Amino acid sequence: MEIISRQRELASIRKVTEALAHGNGGSLAITGPAGIGKTALLRAITSQARERFAADASASVVMVAAAETERDWPYSGLHLVLSAVVGAVPGDAREKAELRVAEVAERLHTGSQPYEVAMRLQSLMTLADVPVLVVVDDAHHLDLRSQEVLGFIARRLRPVPVVLLFAGNLAVRPAPVLDGLAMLRLGELEPGDAGELLGTAHGDVAGGVADALTRRVGGNPRILLEIAAELTPEQRRGRAPLDRYLPVPPTVRNMLVPGLDGLSDAQRHALLVATVSEDHTIGPVVTALEPEGDDVVEWLLRSHLDVSAGTFTLRNPVVGSIVWHEASHGDKVRAHRALADANDGLAPDEGLWHRAQAQLGYDDELAGELRRRADDLLRRGELERSVAFARDSVRLTSSPALRIERLLLAGELALHAGRCEEAIQIGLERLRTDVTVDQRADLALLEARARLVADGQPPTELIDAQAATFVDMDPDRAAMYWLVAAAGFADRLEADKAGAYVARVERILARLSEPTLGQYRRIAAWLASLTGERERATELIDADSHGSDVLTDAERCTRHAMVLTRLERFDEARQLLRTITDQRRFGDSPVVSGYAYSVTAVLEIRAGRLAAAVEAAEGWDRMLGGIWPQRGKAKLYMIRAFALMGEHEKALECHAWGRKLAHRLGDWWTAALLQSEAGAMYLHMGRLEEAVSVLERAYHYALEYDDPSILTVEPDLVEAYVRTGQRERARSILEAYEPRATRVPGAWATHTLARCRALVADDEESVVLFERALNTCADTASPVELVRTLVCYGERLRRMGRRAEATEWIRRATVWANECGATGLVTAEEELGSPNGTTTGVDAPDDRVLSGLTEAELRVARLVAQGARNRDIAARLYVSVRTIEAHLGRIYRKLSVRSRAELAGIVSAAKPRSG
Repeated sequence: MEIISRQRELASIRKVTEALAHGNGGSLAITGPAGIGKTALLRAITSQARERFAADASASVVMVAAAETERDWPYSGLHLVLSAVVGAVPGDAREKAELRVAEVAERLHTGSQPYEVAMRLQSLMTLADVPVLVVVDDAHHLDLRSQEVLGFIARRLRPVPVVLLFAGNLAVRPAPVLDGLAMLRLGELEPGDAGELLGTAHGDVAGGVADALTRRVGGNPRILLEIAAELTPEQRRGRAPLDRYLPVPPTVRNMLVPGLDGLSDAQRHALLVATVSEDHTIGPVVTALEPEGDDVVEWLLRSHLDVSAGTFTLRNPVVGSIVWHEASHGDKVRAHRALADANDGLAPDEGLWHRAQAQLGYDDELAGELRRRADDLLRRGELERSVAFARDSVRLTSSPALRIERLLLAGELALHAGRCEEAIQIGLERLRTDVTVDQRADLALLEARARLVADGQPPTELIDAQAATFVDMDPDRAAMYWLVAAAGFADRLEADKAGAYVARVERILARLSEPTLGQYRRIAAWLASLTGERERATELIDADSHGSDVLTDAERCTRHAMVLTRLERFDEARQLLRTITDQRRFGDSPVVSGYAYSVTAVLEIRAGRLAAAVEAAEGWDRMLGGIWPQRGKAKLYMIRAFALMGEHEKALECHAWGRKLAHRLGDWWTAALLQSEAGAMYLHMGRLEEAVSVLERAYHYALEYDDPSILTVEPDLVEAYVRTGQRERARSILEAYEPRATRVPGAWATHTLARCRALVADDEESVVLFERALNTCADTASPVELVRTLVCYGERLRRMGRRAEATEWIRRATVWANECGATGLVTAEEELGSPNGTTTGVDAPDDRVLSGLTEAELRVARLVAQGARNRDIAARLYVSVRTIEAHLGRIYRKLSVRSRAELAGIVSAAKPRSG
């Protein structure tokens, strides 16, 4: 496995091993607790050293691991090391080495004194004349005499080309071999690196789950990986909650707490009380342990807790899970009761929760109290705790009818907490439990909503069947089902299907309750914004009121922000989204916050704030991308954003991710969005033939929408055609684009239309049109679009020979691009001129233009000028298409051109090189 976040440590070790190349030796001790990564680090160093000295046939690189079973055998460790070294000696030198080592080994016996052995071995070491690297893992398991000898040698290696690396765990036992050596102590991984490790080892680990595991387990690599392996696939993906007390495999238990069996009952109880403490406040824990005596409290504080500002953390969080799993049910109840009493009058929420955990049977009074506190916690944005209180209220309720009512709340909260499988199972309770008609309908609605979030596909069969049952006797309930389907299809941008469900709701508007009307307004407004009905969308969100509860209000904020983004009211949309993502008004729900990050990413791309878009996309990926990538698809939008920023590798990574997602989902919208964003990526990367091909396919998708800003293909395709010399095709696209853009007169459509008119115009006319475009929506259009217009204008002026003006416009574009992050648009244009005033590109049509090309590049350029396509050139020159693409990339950079048409013009105008 790849070494993650140990570059500093690797560099420190390499400094020692590199001494071998200069005929010098040295030693280093690497220490740290079990599982921290010592062995992985040693293996990496050993592998690198073997590569480093591969050309030196005389060099020896060996790695051994001490065994605890041989610890009581005198000099067994020394024998292990010497045998390994001899075995690694190459060729004819091995026999000589065997004889020398045999002289030392023959004198090793129980009575041999370490000093005498060390001196003989030291004499042998002085004969070393080739590089030798010896790596000893688990050095603390070496027998003591071997440790003394090897330690003596290790401290005296500088004059000879021998390096000794030791790794040991000083927490297990002292290791004299390490005394006096330079020491490298390994610590836990940082949270981000721990998350990367989990993602590398378990490809299905969601970002939020990785964060939660790191918080609860710490950054010990082995412990993290082994506990992650114990989780169910649904838990790793974030679709099922993590257990409050994580599963701990026996290997981890034995590694962490070998002395746990020796604890007294009072010590075990103390650890259990600290483990089950919900808020980790030290005061109640100390109070709860008063009956156990001061000695037990002192032991707990000294051995297992880190206390700061009145709160504590378990020094090793996994110990808590081990203690809890090994405790009896009676022990757990006792611990919870002690904390409930200790919190009485001080922290009502904590006391209530511990009372609930200590209660085994029904307790309706306690259940009612839990239900009320769940509502309070939800209003405070503490979603996870609200879910826990709601779940316990169900468990303690004796009335079947009341249990279902509280079960519905628990399911609703579970859904918003991202626990879709839990919500689905609660919805299916209608098939396992005797419930009323209304309760059955509510549970089915919960299941439908949970399946929509989990799968991204409206469960129309369930929705249609349930709605048909209620349309006459309870139209409000039928409308709730139809709106779930409408929302699902609208979010997939399948406007026709969404519109059909909205139309059903509109036929019964007069019979709907206010909460259902609010839901209708939000979905209908979103749909209207997609179909170009901007005034209607505005009217609907203006008529919408605040939600009837916190969860409804969260959905309202997101929907309004989506509509406002479509209406280009970016500041208002951003303000709404920040209540979710920054102020955490609705907690850390992946369903709410994660989706809000996705909406924010789209908003910032449209607003031309690319750095903010990257930050939002990272938030989406962390909270939602690994769980439900179909919900928001933020990475698809980032294909274009990264290309605009000049981050081509990241753009291609997002493109590869998008292709996998499109293949998995197989839906129309994902395929359409992928084509649109990929076409833009190829355009901004200068891969114009690919851009044209992809954008032509995307164009057919774009025409399915009345609003051209849904799939922003047409301006890209016009530019791609112009850059490839296909101006008539560009004019044809523009002719169809004009009425579409005029029908939805936002800043984006109006400005891009003006730019496209300038692009297809002839030279002198284009100057007037570019000037007009730069003044079109100059205060409201995205700065990214303004930069694109500036760059296109500068290129046109350069092509017309007006080089000084072109340079000035490109400089302006560069300033604006640096401000908005779209530096990829100007990278190829920053060096249009040369210091001595000579010209390049189309401004200097002679052989000097081509003088910077290699012979291979010149052949490719001439074939391009003749009209040959890449595959034809590759076949003619007997190379791959990729080789031709690489040549063209270098040619474009050298000649400051961005299209085959420009290149053909330069080659055609240039004089042939003289012999």
